[in-house]
Amino acid sequence: MKTTKRMIALCLILVLAFSLAACGSKPAPAEPAEPEPTPSMALDNMLKAIGDLDFEEAQKYYAGDMGSVEALNEGADSPTADVVTRMLREAFSFEYTLSNEVISQDGQTATVDVNFVTYNMGEILEQVLEALIARASVLQQGGMTADEFQTQMNDIVVGIYEDIIKKAEKTLKISVPVKLTKVDGEWKVDDLKDSLDFMDGITGGLISYSESGVPGM
Repeated sequence: MKTTKRMIALCLILVLAFSLAACGSKPAPAEPAEPEPTPSMALDNMLKAIGDLDFEEAQKYYAGDMGSVEALNEGADSPTADVVTRMLREAFSFEYTLSNEVISQDGQTATVDVNFVTYNMGEILEQVLEALIARASVLQQGGMTADEFQTQMNDIVVGIYEDIIKKAEKTLKISVPVKLTKVDGEWKVDDLKDSLDFMDGITGGLISYSESGVPGM
């Protein structure tokens, strides 16, 4: 009887051992496949690159010429750049969300809404101009060369701007439907050079402000 029990126990141990060995030899689960690129992903990648001022990266997701957007930022690092150019540093710090992705039945075109929240740079520029006018009495060129006077102007304007931007909040909201097209199997944002709303979204309304004319000038 004892021999029978031992045989049964041994069989159970062997069965358990083989079961554990089988479990240990199971192949590792396959890594999840990367999600298929979507129109929203392409637009998101482009906007992130623009926000980082990486226009070469943004061009990968854009069917138009990103040079027109990059040109807005030219001169921003110049010590004598005017305040409008310097303001683009804040304008390009826009925040956004994406919504309402709609893909056509043939899967070749799509629209995605981008909802910008950013500084109202037009209002900020007006505040700068008002403060500059109020300080007109200190803008005297007497005894200075044109370059010295320009440097004085730049210093004053930049100082005024920096005081104002410290207190500013992102209150400007702009929603823009963006069209995309599948090119060689990849989603590309359609040319946006004629989309005033989009350009305002990435510049805080500066494009509309500049086209409307500077008050009092």
